[in-house]
Amino acid sequence: MWWYDIAGLAQRVGAIETGLIDPSAIIEAGALLDDREGPISIGARSKICAGAIVKGPISIGADCMIGYYSVIRGPAVLGDNVRVGYATEICQALVGDGARVGPMCFVAQSRIDEGAYLGALVRTSNHRLDQQPISVREGVREIQTGLEKLGCWIGAGAALGIQVIVLPGRVIAAGSTFEPRITIDRNLPKGHYRVRQQIELVGGRGR
Repeated sequence: MWWYDIAGLAQRVGAIETGLIDPSAIIEAGALLDDREGPISIGARSKICAGAIVKGPISIGADCMIGYYSVIRGPAVLGDNVRVGYATEICQALVGDGARVGPMCFVAQSRIDEGAYLGALVRTSNHRLDQQPISVREGVREIQTGLEKLGCWIGAGAALGIQVIVLPGRVIAAGSTFEPRITIDRNLPKGHYRVRQQIELVGGRGR
């Protein structure tokens, strides 16, 4: 059950030692590393850009880039070669090797597998408006997780375009593509999805 991976993050990263920052890592002036709530580990050649905030417990792999003014709040694990764009927030997430999270995204209580791509302004919703616990569908079964907050599972190599929104507890099949401005409200089989739109001219003449 994939949400157990999220629930187990605190234990997974809580065991690392404080101050495991590789000498080749670059921490720009103005970046903040806050280990008051847990240790921080940063791998070789990774870069934390100015204005970024990293709050432990968190493990960041090698060759990563955390963009300007991003916020990464633990417990979280970022694999190797992960890119996080400008002003993105990641909270309690498991991010696989080679994943790309674009600018101004919000990713919380979620799992993002290897090589997934999130365009700008992608949002993972992590709680229901009616405040009810979040359920997860596996095949024909609907499983009650008992969790008030849970994001989604984005499979390996999936690509989400700008302004895609994923509702709580959803699973995005590996290798799927969702074009811009789709709201993913249910689990869908692997595929390429887009929203049809009709543009009408109201009053006046086009040129």
